[in-house]
Amino acid sequence: MQFSMSLEYAIHGLVYLARTPEKTAVLLGDIAAAIRVPKEYMRKVFQQLARKRLVVARRGAKGGYHLSRPPAELTLKEVVEALEGSLPLYHCLSLQRHCGLSPSCPVQRTFRLAGEKMAEVLHSVSIQDLAREIKENRSEHSWLKVTA
Repeated sequence: MQFSMSLEYAIHGLVYLARTPEKTAVLLGDIAAAIRVPKEYMRKVFQQLARKRLVVARRGAKGGYHLSRPPAELTLKEVVEALEGSLPLYHCLSLQRHCGLSPSCPVQRTFRLAGEKMAEVLHSVSIQDLAREIKENRSEHSWLKVTA
């Protein structure tokens, strides 16, 4: 399974915002520059995050983006669902193939279990957890230029 580049950029952008003072609006250009992403690409990603209410967009002279709630409350599961759609990511083709194994199919059962475990793990990790770990290993994460 492979997630989109948009998801990767969204996570990095949210971690960047988590490292700024709460409710401080950050310009999209600053976020894009910090994580080395084209500004227009980042705009599309952040529009999706705003529609899903993970970030708040403010217009005007003091405009920009900030997290909609504390980073400890934003889970990776929410970010994945905002960008990729709801979990699980496996869809059985039994109806199209006229498969007689449903509902006892071991393939369906295995992927359902894998999806549940993935959802569990993603739900257990917050944006704050990632920001904290990156701060502790700052030299390994040179893209993060925030000094907070």
